[in-house]
Amino acid sequence: MSDTANRILQLSAQGYCCSQIMVRLGLDSLEEDNPNLVDAVAGLCGGLCSGLCCGTLTGAACLLSMFDKETARSHMIPSLVEWFQATYTPLYGGIDCRCIVGADGGLQYERCPAIMEETVARCRSLLAGFGYRL
Repeated sequence: MSDTANRILQLSAQGYCCSQIMVRLGLDSLEEDNPNLVDAVAGLCGGLCSGLCCGTLTGAACLLSMFDKETARSHMIPSLVEWFQATYTPLYGGIDCRCIVGADGGLQYERCPAIMEETVARCRSLLAGFGYRL
């Protein structure tokens, strides 16, 4: 198991949701601690707490913005969203939480850790293209 996968499982076991885990991974990389930010992105959990847009994706957008908000907005986030849609819509019928894990979230523990790990890898690649390291 990769270091990223281990960290995702560790944070999940501590009660963090997908969006919080993505932001926490960014903070770890920046060697920063910001509990208020991690608490704030809890509002993105579970697709805005209503099964809408995947919290991994929205959390990853926040992660990218922590490194360079302007480049994230103009280049990295649009690229991330395009990749996320192309990767997960064919598998799950959309990028909403309810598409990925179902209305009751029953598939959350099966699908979400891998989605988070793949999304972190994509964020690493995007950031590296602009001289940042995650």
